[in-house]
Amino acid sequence: MGLFPLFAELSGEPVLVVGGGRVARRRVPRLLEAGALVTLISPDVDPDLSRLASEGTITWIRRPYVEGDEGAFRLVFALTNDPALNDRIASRTGAPLTNVATRTGCRPLTVPATRRAASCVFAIACHPPDPERSRKLAELCLSAIRGEQAHA
Repeated sequence: MGLFPLFAELSGEPVLVVGGGRVARRRVPRLLEAGALVTLISPDVDPDLSRLASEGTITWIRRPYVEGDEGAFRLVFALTNDPALNDRIASRTGAPLTNVATRTGCRPLTVPATRRAASCVFAIACHPPDPERSRKLAELCLSAIRGEQAHA
């Protein structure tokens, strides 16, 4: 597996979601829980997303994606049903997210403690960042998974 898990500090950060279907319906509430300022671009959206827009919880731009829409955002989610469009959006996004390796309040990305067991990759991060605690929790999880596999 070539996964590299990251945790992003999104509180107050502008995030763009392109597409208003079922994947966006699942992703947007999680982004809101993280404190992101969500802008959604899609001609049509799931009723739950429409409700969030009418409540003023998210900004809904009712039109198709236009190249360059992603320019003002720290993070972009390409969640349309069109794989070619998603690829085009992904190739255009270049907003730099930075991981700061020192203890500082400026930590847009946190690289979590990661462990692999069987066919799983799991990641743990603490907030505020505490690498030692994260490592200890990851080891506890790994031990639990190994114990579960031994009993299977």
